Amino acid sequence: MQYQIQKNIFVYKFLNGLSPVGFSKYNICYVSFKPKELAGYFGKIEGEDFREKLEGKIVIKAWKELPQKFPLCILGDYTITPDSFSGIVMIDISQALDKPMKYIPRIMASFKNRSTILLNQFHGTHGRVFWENAYEEFAINNVETFNKALSLLKKDK
Repeated sequence: MQYQIQKNIFVYKFLNGLSPVGFSKYNICYVSFKPKELAGYFGKIEGEDFREKLEGKIVIKAWKELPQKFPLCILGDYTITPDSFSGIVMIDISQALDKPMKYIPRIMASFKNRSTILLNQFHGTHGRVFWENAYEEFAINNVETFNKALSLLKKDK
């Protein structure tokens, strides 16, 4: 089945080298979100292809806007399926004024907020909540957790 997986070339090359130095310069995290409406909210599968709905495009737009609001944030690979959105986020430790992992919840809250605002505008609603409260998250700090995150992104595929 063909789902949309995007690769950020910088992140992919960096992580593909699996440099221990890289893991010490960046805090890297895998995140996965589910909408409250699970039944094909972001699109549907037709044959072997994934047909993305406008809701999926809106969520990707909100994801790609994150580095504008958080310059220390670098986006990695992401995937969108009919029922979830997952991605990899890197925090440049040299840019962080505080503990780098403290930024992840702020960034993810901003992503959920921005995408919800855009989805409400699209649907002509106000105050509707589109995301489940919780999201899956784990730190990528070695080769094993990096491979786990990539396999989860491919599994979503």
